[in-house]
Amino acid sequence: MEDDRGSAARGGALAEAMASWVGARIDAAHANPATGLVALAVYAGARRVLGAGIGPRVAGVGVLPRLPRLRVGASHPLLAAMRAHLVGRRVLAIEVRGDGVVVIAGDLPSVEDCQENELRGEAGPSAAAAPAPGLSPAAPAPGLSLAAAAPAPGLSPAAPAPGLSPAAPAPELSPAAPAPGLSLAAAAPAPGLSPAAPAPGLSPAAPAPGLPAPGLSPAPAAAARLELAPGRRGEVRLLDGAGNLILRWPPQGSAPPAEIAYPEDPLAAGAALVEASDDAAAGQEKAALARAVKARRAALERRAEAVRGDLGRLGSVARLQKTGQLLLAQGARVPRGAAKALLDDWETGGKIEVALDPARPAKAQAEAFFAKARRYQRGEAVMRARLAETERALEAIAALEADVAAAEARPEALEPLAQRARSLGVARAEIAGAGAAAEPGAAGGARGPRAARAAPRRPFHAYRSASGAAILVGRGAEDNDALTTKHARPHDLWLHAKGVAGSHVVVPLPKGASCPADVLVDAATLAAHFSDARGEAVCEVSYVPRRYVRKPRGAAPGAVVFDREKVIAVRIEGARLSRLLATKEEG
Repeated sequence: MEDDRGSAARGGALAEAMASWVGARIDAAHANPATGLVALAVYAGARRVLGAGIGPRVAGVGVLPRLPRLRVGASHPLLAAMRAHLVGRRVLAIEVRGDGVVVIAGDLPSVEDCQENELRGEAGPSAAAAPAPGLSPAAPAPGLSLAAAAPAPGLSPAAPAPGLSPAAPAPELSPAAPAPGLSLAAAAPAPGLSPAAPAPGLSPAAPAPGLPAPGLSPAPAAAARLELAPGRRGEVRLLDGAGNLILRWPPQGSAPPAEIAYPEDPLAAGAALVEASDDAAAGQEKAALARAVKARRAALERRAEAVRGDLGRLGSVARLQKTGQLLLAQGARVPRGAAKALLDDWETGGKIEVALDPARPAKAQAEAFFAKARRYQRGEAVMRARLAETERALEAIAALEADVAAAEARPEALEPLAQRARSLGVARAEIAGAGAAAEPGAAGGARGPRAARAAPRRPFHAYRSASGAAILVGRGAEDNDALTTKHARPHDLWLHAKGVAGSHVVVPLPKGASCPADVLVDAATLAAHFSDARGEAVCEVSYVPRRYVRKPRGAAPGAVVFDREKVIAVRIEGARLSRLLATKEEG
């Protein structure tokens, strides 16, 4: 029983701290679902913030000295719902109960409405007597009496006014804050009228600051009800004025604790709560940033290895030229339809085996070997420039990785590092998304390590034009099919290097919009680069709206047909290509 009385007293401290909030305007709502801190800010002469920790990182309830520094974006469903249904409204009532804190929000009648109702004689005894809308009878905190509030200090209890029941204070007296477990409501009985009996466990309603004089208008209607159940496995419930559930967070979870341990000092508890949330969130942000930087370094290492492989093919230029010369000289002796040919090597006296296209004469295929040799030669400068750029980026990302590891887990220390990461090609979503995956309920409402799921592999890499427009490039033959048939929309622009094998390229466009000329040239440059025409000085690129591209039944991976073709001849500019390749976002 002593523990129950202690819990009741601590709940009374929280209720007393929030007693002046009734009638105040709710001006902000914030949350960090990754840590479990939910904050509701009101303006009652100064900003006051109620904070509740619902787990998994922080738990408890108190009055916060400030809003949390690290919090979720406005698109999160919990924050979006709270802002839509609570922010901008007034606090009609606050109830500190044994199983949590309830905040009733609604719109107060204007002075003009009250004056109009008074002129019409619409003030009614029934409207002013009911307790605040939306409050259900709640069991009081253990050890607390349900007595009405004592009169203001310094005033002796007055005899009840004529027509008033003994339970209500005289109209001239304003009740003090009710005991914990009782609601702080925003409705008062009209003078001279007998108020209806309040719901069990609730004290007679007290007028809220800013409300018009009693008797001039009906009681304000509740628009929303916020229920906060603090605890490591706590929850938030948002209901409308009729009691219908709007949102529960986390979407699925275990039952909240039956009894809340309220703090003896709500201000000290609130300060500890917001600091713990910021510390936990900063630790998650640091870990997410470290993972994103590490992934970027791995991507740059793969790119450098690929470019070195391309440079290694420069050694085959002489062989390609020699094969072309031998085909020109000896192609007439190769049977038509042959898939390979054995050519006499005049330099060594041996034989050279060459793979051929059976559909074309052998001698005519000599030009393909000469063209490939020319592409390698022309592309050497671009490849060496790209390798040098990639190696510089690797040095910068390695230095950043060391700085992130040594940094303190504080927002002011992490933000400059995040900016450096973005400048080195780390996508903003990768920095923020890694931490968001650990939010409770983010994966079907599950909680714990298994709740986070790795993001699915995208079938394309994303690049950015000079104007910031996205350009999507397929990663392989099967990925080309997925990009074209599953990701691209009918009104998007589809591109492909004309007459050669290569990646599908898609430019996402708003419906009814045309592709800007500079974006078209950038996309065509990428289509040429990621094709067998790589290294050519000029390349023809086909482009059509995606709706005119189709994949025949049984066609090989990446093979498509299209109608209404348009062709652009793009001259490959080294500076443009380098700029585009530097914007690559890993999928």
